[in-house]
Amino acid sequence: MTDIEYQTDLEYLYHALQKHPLLIEDKYQKECFEQLYLRKKCEKYDYNSFLDAATELTVFFHDGHTNIEIPYTLKSRCLRLQCCWNEKNADELLLERWYDDIPEGSKIAEIEGMAIENVINMISCRIPHENVFLVKSRMIKYPYINYHIFSEMNLKLLFGEKDEYLVSFFSNGKIIKKKIPLSFYDGFLDFPSDEDFLSYEILDNTVIMHLNSCICNEKYKEMLKKLAYICKEKQIDLFILDLSSNMGGSSAVIDEFISFTDIEYFRRYEMIDFSSGKAEYITRRQDLIRNQKKDVLLPKHIYCKVSHHTFSSARTFAVTLKDNQIAEIIGIETGGKPNSYGMPLKMRLPESDIRFRVSRCCFLRPDADMDAAITLTPNVIL
Repeated sequence: MTDIEYQTDLEYLYHALQKHPLLIEDKYQKECFEQLYLRKKCEKYDYNSFLDAATELTVFFHDGHTNIEIPYTLKSRCLRLQCCWNEKNADELLLERWYDDIPEGSKIAEIEGMAIENVINMISCRIPHENVFLVKSRMIKYPYINYHIFSEMNLKLLFGEKDEYLVSFFSNGKIIKKKIPLSFYDGFLDFPSDEDFLSYEILDNTVIMHLNSCICNEKYKEMLKKLAYICKEKQIDLFILDLSSNMGGSSAVIDEFISFTDIEYFRRYEMIDFSSGKAEYITRRQDLIRNQKKDVLLPKHIYCKVSHHTFSSARTFAVTLKDNQIAEIIGIETGGKPNSYGMPLKMRLPESDIRFRVSRCCFLRPDADMDAAITLTPNVIL
C-alpha cells in the first residue's frame, strides 16, 4: 500500500469514529480527539506504523467495543502457551495446559526478562479497554494478533524480532527459564462455540449453570425451566449463575433469567442510542419493570460468578442482578466496566481491509449511585 492509501484509511477511520457517543456528548473530548488525529495525519506510514496510529485513535475512547480487529490466520505465528489468571490471586498468570516439560499451573513470571505486570502496562497501549482487567483478559484469550501477548506481532514490538523468546516460569518452588519457539497458529484461541454455550452441574445442595455466551434461544429458556424444577423437586436452596467465561451476546437473557426469580419489580440498564447524531433514549434506568414471574422459580439464594473475561452483555447481566439485589457477585473483577459503550457498528477500512468497530450506544447501570465504578467488584473474591 502507498502512503496515500494509508492516509485514505486513516481519514475513513477518523470520520467513522466521529459518530462515537463520547465525541457527540463531550466537546472537550472531541477537541482532544481532533488534535490527536491532526498529529497522526501529518505522519508517513507503512503497515506497522499505520496500525499503531489506528490503534491509538481507537484506544482514545477507553471503550472495549471500539477497536481494531486483526484475526489470526493459519499463516500467523505465536508462542503456543495457553494461559489463565489465577482466581485466588488475580495478579498471577498461570499456564493453563502443560507445555513440553512445564507443568499446568506453573506461574509465568517474565517474558524476555520483563515482569508480567510491566508487560500488562506495555500491551495496554494496544488493547482498547475500559479497565486493566479487560487488558488482562484480551491479552491471553482474544484470537486477534494485535491483542494476544504471545503473537509474533506483539512479541516483535515489545522484544524485537526473534524466532524464539525466553519465558520464565515458577513451578514447585523453582524458576525455570525456557526458550519457546514461534509456531504457526492452529486455532487454539477462539471465542466460545454457540453449540456448547450452556451446561449445568449439581454439587451437594447447589446447582451451577454455566453460561458461556449470552444467547437467548429455546435451549436457554428450557434450561432455566428445567433447573427451576430440579431445585424445587430436590429442595436445592443455592443457585450459581457462572458468567466467568462469558464475553457477551444478547441482553435478552437478562429479563428471561429474572422471570425465574421471586422479585416483583426491577430496573434495567439505561440505553442511549447516538446513531442519529443525538441522544435517543431507548430505556431509562429509573423505570420500574414488573417482573413476569414464571410458575416455578429458582431458589432465593443466587450467586453470580464473574471474571476478567465477563464483558459486554455478560457484564450487563451481572450488574443488573447486583443492582437489583437479585444475586451476590462472586469471583474476580469484570473486564467490562459497569457503565460503558456498546452496540458497535462493524466496518472495514477501504484500502487495507482491516476490520474495526465503533460503538453507537451508551449504557448506564440501574444503580446511579455506583456510576463511578470501573469494574463490578465481587462481594466474595474466590
